[in-house]
Amino acid sequence: APALWRYTTSKPAADWSQPGFGDTSWLEGKSGFGTSGTPGAVIGTVWNTPDIWLRREIVVPAKKLKDLALWMHHDEDAQVYVNGVLTAKGDGWTTEYDTMPLMDAGKAAFKPGKNLIAIHCRQTGGGQYVDLGLVTMPKN
Repeated sequence: APALWRYTTSKPAADWSQPGFGDTSWLEGKSGFGTSGTPGAVIGTVWNTPDIWLRREIVVPAKKLKDLALWMHHDEDAQVYVNGVLTAKGDGWTTEYDTMPLMDAGKAAFKPGKNLIAIHCRQTGGGQYVDLGLVTMPKN
């Protein structure tokens, strides 16, 4: 289901990915962000500029922390931050949603309760799209 994000297409201040950053002047839109015709994209909000910065607060139950994974579709390069910490990077593009590995620092950045997810995505040509969700991937 689409999630509500705050977003801007104008380069924000350097601390934009931090939990205390004031984003009340940013626009609000439903995920995914992009242009029609991008393979695998389900557009909730049109994004047709070179860059987009997204922010959303989520609540993660303590029992879900150890099995969290990112479920992401990006076209083109994307960086994901959790509570201000670089958590994952996707270079190039994808044509469908897939799990994205978390960096060690990113795994440690998640905490029980409220967490801030921030994304920067850059587009240089062709279709464009970015969307992210969290899934649990229990270890067998």
